[in-house]
Amino acid sequence: MTDTKRKICALLVLFCLTSAFFSSSTLSAFAAKQEKQTVYAAFGDSIAAGYGLEGYSGDQENAPKDSYQALLADFLKTESRNYAVSGDDSSACIEILNSGAADEVLKDADIVTLSIGSNDLLLPFIQIVMDYFNIQPGTIDPSFVEEQMKNQAALPMPELSDLLEYYQQSEQLLTELADNAILHDKAAAFPHQLDIILSALHEKAPDAQIYVTNIYNPFSSIPKIGEMAETYIQEINKAFSSDSPDYTLIDVYTPFHEEELTNVHFDTKLENLKSFNLDPHPSVKGHKTIAGLLTDAVKKANAPKAAAITSLASSSKKKLTIKTSLPSDSDGYELRYSLSKNGSYQTLASVSEKTYRTNSAKLKSGRTYYFKARSYRMINGVTYYGKNSGVKKIKIK
Repeated sequence: MTDTKRKICALLVLFCLTSAFFSSSTLSAFAAKQEKQTVYAAFGDSIAAGYGLEGYSGDQENAPKDSYQALLADFLKTESRNYAVSGDDSSACIEILNSGAADEVLKDADIVTLSIGSNDLLLPFIQIVMDYFNIQPGTIDPSFVEEQMKNQAALPMPELSDLLEYYQQSEQLLTELADNAILHDKAAAFPHQLDIILSALHEKAPDAQIYVTNIYNPFSSIPKIGEMAETYIQEINKAFSSDSPDYTLIDVYTPFHEEELTNVHFDTKLENLKSFNLDPHPSVKGHKTIAGLLTDAVKKANAPKAAAITSLASSSKKKLTIKTSLPSDSDGYELRYSLSKNGSYQTLASVSEKTYRTNSAKLKSGRTYYFKARSYRMINGVTYYGKNSGVKKIKIK
């Protein structure tokens, strides 16, 4: 192995951040919109594209099954239209939107997700690292780097003397990166870039609900690197708002302080260097976490208002007559019952009428039951539930 390749392997061990820089992808072609199916378009970078997951490829038409966009699509009972490209920063995302490649899908889009911004910091960071170590892009074979990134577990470990030398250089570099004008400027420029992206999405997808993830710190558990990254991540995250009328913010920053949500593994005692990994992409568990946050947000956005039980009656002719007040945005309600107010509730029936009568054998004469109603609405095959109504009780005659 040449001296340059040895240096590259050492740097990959110390800065396994180049995956997004050298990855590439082509835009996907999609089938026409199917009737009664949610149209979901995903934009972003390697995080949204599912880089590193089983089934990922640079020219994929569909995101890997374990990616958050595939998991969200499963909930929506549809397929995602993948416009996420590994290595893209906000400028590249704007280019995709301006190219018109996504226009046909966006005009009918119901849901749009956006995960962008990480590479606005990562790409200049990589360039700073390469300049610091006097590595010229032309001297590196991208296929060599890609191959090393695909087989991180098999990365050849540098000699201890080389590792210590590069570690010392990295220590000095991290000190310089702690307050870097270029990275500060990139973070400061991102809000304007995000505004351009959101304006384009609203123009091209006027009926879509837009969900935007903020930036997490994959290195929060790593001394020095984590602290350095935190400075710029907090700066760039100021661009995102939790109460914006233009989109719904999905906060991934907070839960991703938990270990095992990314592929990062760092033994602070340096007892197991072979397991050393600074790959910042979400793990399978991380993608599941993001998908859960998105699904919860979509459920909340599409839930109908709560129904209300207005009266309960029981007679010799009908065991139960229930009258409800149904919100206009619901298709009906589930009537649920229990033997105690705080007990386990079971579904008695799904009802679309405001007045419902039943002689159900589930209701025993002489017993007291507690009832509540849960409104629901159907959108493209997906059922969304509102909050439960207040509880009312009645003794069955």
